[in-house]
Amino acid sequence: MDQIPAHRDRPHVRQFMPLAVENAEKKVFLALRDPANLRGDGNSPVIPPELLPLLSIFQGEQTIDQISEATGAPKEFLLQLVTVLDEAGLLWGPNCDRLEKEAMDRVRESGAFSTNAADSAGQDAAEATERIREMLAAAEDPELEGEILGIVAPHLDYGRGGKTYAAAYKAFGTDTKVDRIVILGTNHFGAGDGVVMSRFGFNSPFGIFKADSAFLDSLHKKLGDRLFKDEVDHLGEHSISIQLPWIHTVFGNVPIVAALVPSPLVPLLSDDGARVSFDEIVAALQTSIAEAPGRTLVIASADLSHVGPQFGDETPIGGEIRKQVESYDRSLLATYLEGNIQSFLHKVTRDRNHQRWCSIGNMTAAKIVTGGLPELCEYSQSPVESDPKGNALVSSAALALIKV
Repeated sequence: MDQIPAHRDRPHVRQFMPLAVENAEKKVFLALRDPANLRGDGNSPVIPPELLPLLSIFQGEQTIDQISEATGAPKEFLLQLVTVLDEAGLLWGPNCDRLEKEAMDRVRESGAFSTNAADSAGQDAAEATERIREMLAAAEDPELEGEILGIVAPHLDYGRGGKTYAAAYKAFGTDTKVDRIVILGTNHFGAGDGVVMSRFGFNSPFGIFKADSAFLDSLHKKLGDRLFKDEVDHLGEHSISIQLPWIHTVFGNVPIVAALVPSPLVPLLSDDGARVSFDEIVAALQTSIAEAPGRTLVIASADLSHVGPQFGDETPIGGEIRKQVESYDRSLLATYLEGNIQSFLHKVTRDRNHQRWCSIGNMTAAKIVTGGLPELCEYSQSPVESDPKGNALVSSAALALIKV
């Protein structure tokens, strides 16, 4: 038998999204979706659901022989499985490295990342503008006083979060003159544990939103090339591009600065100076914003709680759980609204973030970087009709950061 390549003999699976699919006989399988779509064709390997626990063992620590002995799964079957994963780019190793390089080459050639998130507003500019304007028109005027330095807006799909997006962007009113927008996103599926920024633009129904190169140069002088380490993580991340249709409708096609921000409560895996930490990016953004000409706005693309069986809880979502989630969300929001970030982070730590707020990092960064006082415009939960089986509840909020 030919020698097994090292990365297949000790398989380490990349992060994936299991999506339920049915065959012609209505039998359920799981499609293992690559969030980054490295192959660029959208195709995903499909496995029976009972194999999902087996994949959790593929952490690069055990050989195929050891996995076979521990699980009873035949070695030949395991080799077939890891081969399928490897060919799909879902196994860390040389094929994944090649696919990453090819994907980033496509980004360099076009000058922009392409995701489907921004397309959810509409397939073309006219359709997207009409939909966003309808949602903005339906939103109540928050009647805020003072200069808006930034907002916290959801990164949910528009079907579940449209009302809250509209409440956030309505906060700007007619004050729509801006020179650049810093979008602070959440790294949902990427490998980077530090800050991940991009030198490239982002595609949308309105064309490419270009990166503010002068602002990025300012940050680069402070922090170096490590700003762009793990830049490939932007391939599969939606929290930046999902804001673009709203930004275009309110402000036009302004230059952007995109950063995926980790939680300040989670230390870097290795303190080797190769990545930008939370504290470093906050300090650098504060200085660069102060130095940059014109007006800079900050948008934290943030969702709050993630509760239900889809996220590992045992109990399906019902009315009582919804009340409990809202009660805790509002309690934690109240601490954030006080403007005392240390108290906010202390409460998250004390409670072990048990409702899985996914955007602690960018919400905290937005508050510190702008220095604004948060004001709540809207709180919402994903509607019951979007998930009749009660598998998942995601909450979000619209907040304005107002100059003190």
